[in-house]
Amino acid sequence: MHYIAFLHPPEGSSEWGVTFPDLPGCVSGGETFEAAIAGGREALSGHLAVMRADGDPLPPARSLAELSADPEAMAMLEGGLVQVIAPDPAPGLRVRIDLMIDAALLRRTDAAAEARGMSRTSFIEAALVEAALPAAAES
Repeated sequence: MHYIAFLHPPEGSSEWGVTFPDLPGCVSGGETFEAAIAGGREALSGHLAVMRADGDPLPPARSLAELSADPEAMAMLEGGLVQVIAPDPAPGLRVRIDLMIDAALLRRTDAAAEARGMSRTSFIEAALVEAALPAAAES
């Protein structure tokens, strides 16, 4: 899931401002445009983590077309830029699985994991995340 953020260039301050129209109270900033996006991702991730921990439902992320039809959101955007920001993935419940894998592939996996200072599990999990991200973006 990703949320649309509004980024406002520095005016009277030295920082870019970041607001999320679908998440009141979720704000951030940064000295540069890039730092503002990174700060926005951190704020978004933290905001959603607190909501999850409190058992609050996550608000649906509106599309740009939906936000454009909302006068309140458009007032928030005035003079700013639109940026899509995805939160850091929320850690989930880890489950044990049993699977069959080619022995040579497993040896190569273990060697690659060791070369990176990772466990087999961490390496495979990272590979699965990498493979799943493009598929998730397409849906």
